[in-house]
Amino acid sequence: MKVKHLADEKHKSIGILQSSGETLRQKISDLSAKRETLLAELKQVEEPLSQVQQEENQLPKMIKTLQQERNIQARKVLGILNANRKIRKRTDTDVAFTRKYSRVSIFHRERECTN
Repeated sequence: MKVKHLADEKHKSIGILQSSGETLRQKISDLSAKRETLLAELKQVEEPLSQVQQEENQLPKMIKTLQQERNIQARKVLGILNANRKIRKRTDTDVAFTRKYSRVSIFHRERECTN
């Protein structure tokens, strides 16, 4: 009897393991399908990610180029401002000169008219 009982238990264990094998195969199948889906999604993300990383790597070079261009433009602006100051200074001098000599001229004209 004891032997029969042991044999029945072994048979029951075999049945459980066989049925769990099918469950495990189904889980493997489901997980494999999910992995394929995720790999396809990962592939869709990898290309844009690579492009963005390339753009990020180019940022220092682009920034340096723009800074150089900005510095060139700033030097041009300073040159224009300096030239403008010189022109204003000359204009102020010319105006002062013109005012001074136009008074002299008016003074002479008035003297000539009164004489």
